[in-house]
Amino acid sequence: MSDIKSKSTIISPQRRQLLKLGLFTGATSAIAIAAGSGSKADAQGSRQNLRGDIEILNGAIALEQKAINTYVAAAENKLLPTKAFLDVAVQFAGDHTNHRDRLKQIVSREFRATPASTDNLGTFAIPQNVLKGGEAEVIRYALTLEMIAAKSYLDFATAKLTTDAAKNVAATIMPVESMHAAVFRTVLMAVLNEKGLPMETKIVPYSFLNEFPTPPVPTA
Repeated sequence: MSDIKSKSTIISPQRRQLLKLGLFTGATSAIAIAAGSGSKADAQGSRQNLRGDIEILNGAIALEQKAINTYVAAAENKLLPTKAFLDVAVQFAGDHTNHRDRLKQIVSREFRATPASTDNLGTFAIPQNVLKGGEAEVIRYALTLEMIAAKSYLDFATAKLTTDAAKNVAATIMPVESMHAAVFRTVLMAVLNEKGLPMETKIVPYSFLNEFPTPPVPTA
């Protein structure tokens, strides 16, 4: 638990109480911001859209910080009482912290721009069935967020980003997000024997990431 708390100081006792009530500061989706930025025409052509790339990467920075905050909140509110599951959440929060920091480096060093602020972003919205349900609901929720992230980075790398530096960082982060999703899917299917996943007879249901359906962003 101490490791995950060291990743962020945003979650205050007051915010933890709001978490229990299902209310979250700054619950606006960073995914929607990032995915909506940039120009496909610029990405598909030979032109570089530096401003668009900066907007996308800054949106991704906010996405990563919200992921960190959400894992912190889940840990602090004991939504994952099984130590093995909590250890995975700690590791994944660390991955998202590294992603955030690398994205900030790209924005500042490669583009000479100001990285997005990550202060007071809060968490992603956590539905009541996740707050009040068992670990299976929490892991299903985490699977949803990680799959959205993987699909978002795929879209950034293949359709929206226009510069090599931006494409390279998105392409490097994308498979890690996909692996996060695969871990949670495996836990649900093989460990918890939960149902309701697409093609639930297979751990990896589709041969290509772009064929995976993109889940809707959860709402509280």
